[in-house]
Amino acid sequence: MNDNFYKDLRLLKDFSKISDTSLYTKVPGTWYVLVSDVKNSTKQIEEGKYKQINMVGALTIISILNLKKELDIPYIFGGDGSFLLIPKSLLDESKQALLAVKELSKVSYGLDLRVGVIPVKKIYELQKSLYIAKYEVSKDYFQAIIKGGGLDLSDELLKKDETFYIKEEKDETFDLDISGLECRWEAIKTPKDENLTILIKAFNDDYYKTILEKLDEILGSNDTRNPITKEDLVLSFQDKNLDIEASLFSQSFLGKLLIRQKLKLINLIGKFLMRFDIDKWGSYKQRIVSTTDNEKFDDMLRMVVSTSFKQTKLLEAYLQNEQENKNIVYGIHKSDSSLMTCLIFERHGKHVHFVDGSNGGYALAAKQLKLGKQK
Repeated sequence: MNDNFYKDLRLLKDFSKISDTSLYTKVPGTWYVLVSDVKNSTKQIEEGKYKQINMVGALTIISILNLKKELDIPYIFGGDGSFLLIPKSLLDESKQALLAVKELSKVSYGLDLRVGVIPVKKIYELQKSLYIAKYEVSKDYFQAIIKGGGLDLSDELLKKDETFYIKEEKDETFDLDISGLECRWEAIKTPKDENLTILIKAFNDDYYKTILEKLDEILGSNDTRNPITKEDLVLSFQDKNLDIEASLFSQSFLGKLLIRQKLKLINLIGKFLMRFDIDKWGSYKQRIVSTTDNEKFDDMLRMVVSTSFKQTKLLEAYLQNEQENKNIVYGIHKSDSSLMTCLIFERHGKHVHFVDGSNGGYALAAKQLKLGKQK
């Protein structure tokens, strides 16, 4: 059995070394890629459902991670969907979890979710690769870094070939566990002039080192361009925000009302604990900042950064020039704030906070990137 394949990987300490092939390990051919994707996400975003779409992407991840918490499962949050890599031992339960999430997404938000399974062996047969590294973002968050074209192929297969859809009968006795999933923060205002959600795909993997060096030159270090700052983290008491989470547990007016009131009480207690630094809560916001996924890599760079207008102009000029020289394709979406969806495993320990640009972030950046590919 190789269930602990990912758990046992050595750690990558420096994100700038993502081009170093020697730091990656080939994913076992006996593993599987789970893929989820919200259908017609661009149209749904235009109708204002970008927060719900982000929540569904996070739902697919937490539903799998909760199946066997002692396992270390790599995953990628993409805004309107996700990827997870799982061993064969988790396959049957994972299918049931994703079928349950598919149903929950439809009932709670009216969103149609595609869910599929791609055998890693099939990816290798189609002449693509899956190499993975484990990046230590902080002591409480380790991020999967993936290259080789296998995830791109998985996404393509899900969207074009229904034979990879999960078509098993839903087991009505299956108990979906989404504990740990939270979305209780206000949209986080940019600490600078604006936020950029950026996708950059280089045609040569070695070129990412050059790109990251240029991004550092234009935007500053990760710390200075992080769109999440502890000063701008504000717990939400607005019904429209808390309703996103409440809708997962009840569809009735009274049921959602009661859940929203419970969440407001929890937030009020949390605000008090942080304000008076009770039992480690004074440093809670800083731990959130250190466990955000605002920069990641899975066959492309995915980033949410804060910029000045001058930095934006310089960055756009650089990326456009690189695209015209056929070194990259890219997509950018601009907003004045970030959305954050949280997975909490240990309140004062293991966290991950998924960050996306408001009003469509990654999904709309992907739309621009696809246009660049077609040119």
